[in-house]
Amino acid sequence: MRIKTFFSLVAVCSALTAAGVKEISVVLPETVGLSSQRLVNIDKLINQHVDEKKMAGAVVLVARHGKIAYFKATGLADTDKPMRKDAIMRIMSMSKPITSVATMLLYEQGKLLLSDPVSKYLPEFKNQKVLVPLPEGSAYAYKLVPVKREVTIRDLLAHTSGLMYKGIAELHLDQPGRQDILDLYKEAAVNDGYCRTDEEIGDMVGRLGRLPLNAQPGELWEYGLNTDVLGYLVEVVSGVKFDQYVHDNVFKPLKMNDSYFNVPKEKTARVARVFKSDWRGSLQKAADDEVLVQGELVMCPNDGYKTSGTYLSGGGGVLSTVYDYFRFSQMLLNGGELDGVRLLSRKTVELMTATNHSGEYDADFLHDKGWKFGLGFAIQQDREHDVDAGDVGVFEWAGLYSTRFSVDPKEEKITIFFSQTTPFGHHFELWDKLLVLSGSAIAD
Repeated sequence: MRIKTFFSLVAVCSALTAAGVKEISVVLPETVGLSSQRLVNIDKLINQHVDEKKMAGAVVLVARHGKIAYFKATGLADTDKPMRKDAIMRIMSMSKPITSVATMLLYEQGKLLLSDPVSKYLPEFKNQKVLVPLPEGSAYAYKLVPVKREVTIRDLLAHTSGLMYKGIAELHLDQPGRQDILDLYKEAAVNDGYCRTDEEIGDMVGRLGRLPLNAQPGELWEYGLNTDVLGYLVEVVSGVKFDQYVHDNVFKPLKMNDSYFNVPKEKTARVARVFKSDWRGSLQKAADDEVLVQGELVMCPNDGYKTSGTYLSGGGGVLSTVYDYFRFSQMLLNGGELDGVRLLSRKTVELMTATNHSGEYDADFLHDKGWKFGLGFAIQQDREHDVDAGDVGVFEWAGLYSTRFSVDPKEEKITIFFSQTTPFGHHFELWDKLLVLSGSAIAD
């Protein structure tokens, strides 16, 4: 009875603590078929990780049937600031679903087709070649062969274009040809999108388009720079700067009022800092001029602290809040609509969440077999493998500084976790446990 009374009070009084921030309603979990007692297990999980100094702080949200039933901030956003529910964080690759939605808006307006070759809009992608490694002892390390077909917009959305990330290539140098194509990327100063530089994204995309591909279009699923190319393509097709297009057509209609490529000065105090963790109790805030490392992946100085720049990375440039990303996720769960505003058609969302876009290839960068990649995120195809996020059809993705979201259409459930912790790989077990806890709280 006390638990019910407490959560009833939360439903009436729940609000972000910052002055001037609109109150956000949190309902009694039982009203949406969740157990209050079981959701307390999330408190224990997150508190334990903060107490053990595995991470400085986090914000977690669980919603069902369109209503928020759990929304808490824990720990620190900086050494001298508590974490707030409205903390603005670098969502990195969770920018990709946003850029994909921006692309699909143009698709729905008849301004492009997914089957269109990218070169129709970005001429640097015309007459591309594929790097093919040659056997040891050959006169040359590799040869370049023409593409069998051009890279399409669908390839970019599904990560089947043959483009790659430098950082991921560095983790797989045992694969033939990887070092050669990596050297070409480095020579061309390709930016993986991690660094908030003052270069224009179109300049980098132009150089990238003239480089050889790592595989024939459509013949390999590889997580790469596809969405950065998409962001620039949106800019070219729409005739509007990419960040302005996303603001006007995604953030504004969805009332994502704290989501930006460039955070305004009056909100920078709410941006959480990135902490380094060895996941064994050694936790410290990274210095402003420090070169951050993600496992073997070397980042760039200051990339974790800049909140503005002209390099508008569609793959990793957005900063947002948990509540804003909930609104974005709920729009997708609703089949493209939120609060009476229709962003996408139901059929387009069905297309984005279909599992046939990557063919026989699994989306195995963050997941194991049984996961496919749709048009912007990974989708669980079955429940027969090691990592079970819930029902078939669950879609999710993550960000490099330990952010993640999951949408379960069958249960109408959304789970979102934001932290600012590096290296990224440490949070995997925590995320898996969090999904188990949010799923096991279902009580109807």
